[in-house]
Amino acid sequence: MTDTTPPPPPPGLRAQIAATIAAVRRLVGAHVALAKTEIGEIVDEVKKMVALIGAAIGLLVMTGMLATVGLMLFLGEWLFGSIGWGVLLGSLFFIDVAVALVLAALGVGTARTLAPIGIAVAATVVVALVLALPLNVAGQVAAALGVLVGLIAWPIAAGIGVARGGIDGEALKARFIPDQTIATTKETIEWVRERTPLGPKS
Repeated sequence: MTDTTPPPPPPGLRAQIAATIAAVRRLVGAHVALAKTEIGEIVDEVKKMVALIGAAIGLLVMTGMLATVGLMLFLGEWLFGSIGWGVLLGSLFFIDVAVALVLAALGVGTARTLAPIGIAVAATVVVALVLALPLNVAGQVAAALGVLVGLIAWPIAAGIGVARGGIDGEALKARFIPDQTIATTKETIEWVRERTPLGPKS
């Protein structure tokens, strides 16, 4: 028996456009979902890489600190016969270096920063000789005390020098103000004002 039911009418233009738009949306959604997944995986890999590199840098910093502290302890034991001298003199040395860096950051000249080192060396030698020769203090102890006095004398002499000469506040401020950019911007503003209808006429 033959089926005489007529076939359904073909979809109209609106239906075809709507179906096409829906298909495009599904396609775009699939691409977006795929991109999100891949970007998430990439971000996870970047996080993992940063964490590993950060851990490696942390270990290198710790190694540097350990080597530095160990060197100070070794020098204290080797030169002065006591690890305690290494701790004390190493700490003072790092404080002196920190003071020098701060002075350099404040714009104090190199000569004013380094000149007191001569005073510190002279104080070290004088104290060591006075203790070792006239007072018969043991050579390692005399040397340690001389270095101690020198490390204390350096920042004091540097501080006195800075107190006498002062710090050039204007020069320090000028380092953090973009003078050329400000001047150029002002010139540009004036140029624009002169050429606008409401600007001042020469």
